Amino acid sequence: MKRNKGQKFFLRAKSLDIKTGYPWIIVIHEKDCRRYGIVAGDELSFHWKNKKTVVFVNVTETLIRPGYIGLFQEILKHYEIKNGELIELELVEKPKSIEAIQKKLIGKKLSYKEIYQIVSDIANYRLNDAEIAFFIAAAFAKRGFSRKEIYYLTKAMAYTGHIFNFGKLVADKHSTGGLPGNRVTPIIVAIVASCGITFPKTSSRAVTSAAGTADTFEVLAPVSFKIKEIEKIIKKINCCLVWGAEKIAPADDRIVKISYQLNIEPYTKMVVSIMSKKVAMGITHLIIDIPVGKTAKVPTMKKAHFLKNIFLYLGKKFKIKTKVLISRARGPIGKGIGPALEARDILRVMQQKKNRPMDLENKSIWLAGNLLELTGKIKKGAGEYTAREKLRDGSAWKKMQEIIKIQGGNPNIDSEEIELGKIKHNVYANKSGRISAIHNKNLAEICRLLGAPDIKKAGIYLHKTVGKKVKKGDLLFTLYTVSHLRLNLALEGLKKIWIFKIK
Repeated sequence: MKRNKGQKFFLRAKSLDIKTGYPWIIVIHEKDCRRYGIVAGDELSFHWKNKKTVVFVNVTETLIRPGYIGLFQEILKHYEIKNGELIELELVEKPKSIEAIQKKLIGKKLSYKEIYQIVSDIANYRLNDAEIAFFIAAAFAKRGFSRKEIYYLTKAMAYTGHIFNFGKLVADKHSTGGLPGNRVTPIIVAIVASCGITFPKTSSRAVTSAAGTADTFEVLAPVSFKIKEIEKIIKKINCCLVWGAEKIAPADDRIVKISYQLNIEPYTKMVVSIMSKKVAMGITHLIIDIPVGKTAKVPTMKKAHFLKNIFLYLGKKFKIKTKVLISRARGPIGKGIGPALEARDILRVMQQKKNRPMDLENKSIWLAGNLLELTGKIKKGAGEYTAREKLRDGSAWKKMQEIIKIQGGNPNIDSEEIELGKIKHNVYANKSGRISAIHNKNLAEICRLLGAPDIKKAGIYLHKTVGKKVKKGDLLFTLYTVSHLRLNLALEGLKKIWIFKIK
């Protein structure tokens, strides 16, 4: 079989109603493969109109006819390709970034040019999942990237995507995560933006937790926007609460997904992921929140200070004024765990309801106050006072209403109008004592069994918190979901893992 490397050929597009989960994969009929010297696994340059990408070949005898190229839903989601449209194809060589990955695997240092090539090939789907997995293993192993290489990687992650420019003073806050219900971000955005400070907040969806900020805010308003739409929102109201757009550090999503499949969460990868997005968003002033606890994402002070040093190093390299705040985490923040329950907690704080979770409010004020002082807009020592007043006088809630309205939600929604799962189950204390611990990871796991974050109305409401005395029979927490199957899964889970520890 002759290999026609460098020779172009043409096939017509055919939409297939199948999701593979692994873009960019296409299918070509076995007869066309023999005709053009193509085998399964080959990479092809895929060119139509004025656009170009790289795809991986699967072979079929039944899904499509000869003369056509089968396109799965992943590629059709990104590109508007019509049935019958003529596609120009060409067999391509393996990307040069493979050599750089091999170099790193044997322990050699990489230049910025080499790292940029790897990241670019990840973003443009020139590297498959297995090749990315080797890169992750080499880059984030115990003796992986040096600090200079971490800087190169962060820069490459940002600069292979879109770079925003919102002005000379652009604020942001980010948490390393691991605490269920720690949904301070929307509150902080509203407080800080109400002071006239630009705050373009992009947030993630949950990977292993019960809800990410994007999942939660989506209960109140849409969060998916294109780059031009984000810029338009910021121009009008100086802030937003959106899910990261497709072209913001585009390689990051693939790296995160494969890291999750490998069941690894290297701290350096987490810092690179966070900081690359800050660079892309044009952030100038940044607060990093690192909660530390046995069942949080960062379990020890030693690891927290390790992370702090990397954040400060990268902040300095990118000229982002950065402050890292480390705090002890005894348990979840807020009462609601799961998108709808966390959204209700946020509104209760914003609307200053009597039943609002004060730990969520106080932490939001603390972080917002530090960010206000960091920007220099508020004098040192007055940040928390200003933040609290913005909640009390309604300025923050007014700004939150602007965000909800411009993003397509109902700005007049009341906290008690948020719908929760109709199927619920109360869990009571089986003995008297004091709550000594709440297991964050187990709490998130039970919420996921209930259906969170995909089922917005699912989750757990905590009636008691760490340190509180309880009597046998006291109500500890309530499970919410939308099906008895989900409830039974969660109840079976509770037989195997604990959430509350009473001593």
